[in-house]
Amino acid sequence: MSTAHARGGRLRWWAWIVLAVVWFATMQIRPMLDPDEGRYAEIPREMLVSGNWVTPRLDGLKYFEKPALQYWATATIYSVFGVGNLTSRLWTVGLGF
Repeated sequence: MSTAHARGGRLRWWAWIVLAVVWFATMQIRPMLDPDEGRYAEIPREMLVSGNWVTPRLDGLKYFEKPALQYWATATIYSVFGVGNLTSRLWTVGLGF
């Protein structure tokens, strides 16, 4: 019984690993969706460039339509890994997994 249980546990882990690879591998394949995904990538980039992490801005205009947590998390990822399509999606795709 214990070997069957261990085999089932390993199979479950492999299934999760395959799912994670498929889930995260598709982040870089498709282009950013207009207009929302580009907007939610640009606001954290502007936070990082300006150094103002309190007031979200889009093209210099204050943008308070969404809570700032997503912008802060994405800007933090930008500061660690750099700005790009992959890093702009990393926070939301990670939460979706």
